[in-house]
Amino acid sequence: MKKPSGEKDSDEYRQRRERNNLAVKKSRMRSKQKAVDTQQRVNELKEENERLEAKIKLLSKELSVLKDLFLEHAHNLADNVQPPAGTEGSSPAPNNTSTNGQ
Repeated sequence: MKKPSGEKDSDEYRQRRERNNLAVKKSRMRSKQKAVDTQQRVNELKEENERLEAKIKLLSKELSVLKDLFLEHAHNLADNVQPPAGTEGSSPAPNNTSTNGQ
């Protein structure tokens, strides 16, 4: 059903078209703004991800250095605690050769 051509010229029709045009314009603006906001958030998250990856890399290097230091220290302690050769497995005997008036 087509509307009569005279109806398109009516004030009511022009007002409806104007309201619809404004609503469409507003909807498109919201859509564009949402896309801009989303892209901005993507960029922020990418930057944060790069910072976190750099931090992981730095902390991994620090962990590696600290592990090496710990292992070196533990190795040095083990070398200093080892019993002298020939007395392996036995504790040093007390020295009972002193003469305290006996």
